[in-house]
Amino acid sequence: MTTKPTSPGSPGPPSPGGRLIAKDVRFVPLLSANDRRDLLRRVFSVGVLAAIDVGSVFLGLYAVLAAKLIVQGQPVDSAAIWAVEQKALPIATITLVLVFAKNGLYAAREERGGASRILASVTLATVITAALVLASGWRFQTYYIFYSSWLVVSVLVIVLRASYDSVTGLVLDMLHFERRAVLVGAPALVEPVAESLERSGKTRHGVHYRVVGRHELVEGVGREGAGGAAGELRRMLDPRLVDEVIMTGSTGNDAPVLELLDVCRRRGLPVRLAPTTAQLLSHSLRAVPAPGLPLFELRPPVLSGVAFLAKRLFDLVVGSLILVLVSPVLAVAALAVKLSDRGPVLYRSRRMGVDEHPFDCLKLRTMHLDADRRQAELEAENEADGALFKVRDDPRVTRVGRVLRRFSIDELPQLINVLRGEMSLVGPRPLPERDYQLLDDLHRKRYLVMPGMTGLWQVSGRSELSFDELVRLDFYYIETWSVWLDLTILFRTIPAVLGRRGAY
Repeated sequence: MTTKPTSPGSPGPPSPGGRLIAKDVRFVPLLSANDRRDLLRRVFSVGVLAAIDVGSVFLGLYAVLAAKLIVQGQPVDSAAIWAVEQKALPIATITLVLVFAKNGLYAAREERGGASRILASVTLATVITAALVLASGWRFQTYYIFYSSWLVVSVLVIVLRASYDSVTGLVLDMLHFERRAVLVGAPALVEPVAESLERSGKTRHGVHYRVVGRHELVEGVGREGAGGAAGELRRMLDPRLVDEVIMTGSTGNDAPVLELLDVCRRRGLPVRLAPTTAQLLSHSLRAVPAPGLPLFELRPPVLSGVAFLAKRLFDLVVGSLILVLVSPVLAVAALAVKLSDRGPVLYRSRRMGVDEHPFDCLKLRTMHLDADRRQAELEAENEADGALFKVRDDPRVTRVGRVLRRFSIDELPQLINVLRGEMSLVGPRPLPERDYQLLDDLHRKRYLVMPGMTGLWQVSGRSELSFDELVRLDFYYIETWSVWLDLTILFRTIPAVLGRRGAY
């Protein structure tokens, strides 16, 4: 009897004769205990989400067909509606589920995306369904069924999925569910990432991270029986104690990275990369052909051409609409400021705009008239880090101003800045000149795009976030801008303001 040769690798269990049998380096356990737990949770999650989506299509079609009968003055005939739904449901639900799967709406909760992706996916599914039924010979006197069901199904899916995420998030919180992570990299890079992960675990619903280990990236971690720092890191990578490994930053030496990836592959541990601010910064990568090796073109993160025109048109239309809607609130607030101390209603804050051009950012005045002169006296009480200046109980703020700030009403005059073209509805917040002077060259790259009234950091914690987290969010927004992202941020701003999260 002959044995097949084995590939070199770490020693496996002893054979019956006592001899160590080499373990194939390609072998990875199919399902560990953690994998089985994660698989069951994923199957349950995908099943519930699919049920929500199919149920939304059923309820949406029923609602629009019933509404049409009511408008026509006819009784709601459930049997007749069901007869129509029996024809439409199979193709509509299959199309919706396939489009949702293609767009990642059944991925893990942190990767699924929100209302903007759902709306885009329902739109695509509706168009495909309409094309299929028309091509199959169906005839319609009116296309009411398509645009009305698109609207109702979109609302149902968004609301029901948001409810599911909220409920499961609360359950995960109550069960203290968490992902245990080991951070690997230079200490100067590891600590900010650890603080950000632990902070998010305390302030946001969902899967929380707990950092169970920190270690520098060293060579030798791939060797069985390695000692010293390499052995310590190898022992730390225990799948019974760790759920994933997060590398921070980058290294000029590929060997320890490859060793770490190989060990984690063998042990079934996913490896993720947390980029530095410099890596997030500023450039988009685009592959270009070259003989012999891949090259990537670096492009600065600026909005130009069609993208700029689309964003500007969005600002003009939506900004004008918002200004009309909030004008009564703005008028009452302006009157309150005027009556409080008879001073000016507007405050013009000199701030840096796109490409570092200064402009006067308009706000309702919330401080006493001598506020600028007194700021130097309060520098020692600054509670923010980096270039920001924040004092929770700032004595310069008036009683009326405190209320306006709590609900961000003082920011509403910036709609005029938006219409002037000095600001956008969504973008990195413009900093006062005092804060701007403290920025380094890297952080000033956030001024490559037009500043905004609201942004990702306003809907992600506002004053509770550190300065480095604010900069990371700004760079992420610059890299991933779209009209859908702007809409999502605007909608998320409303509960953030009403909930007064981090505002002072």
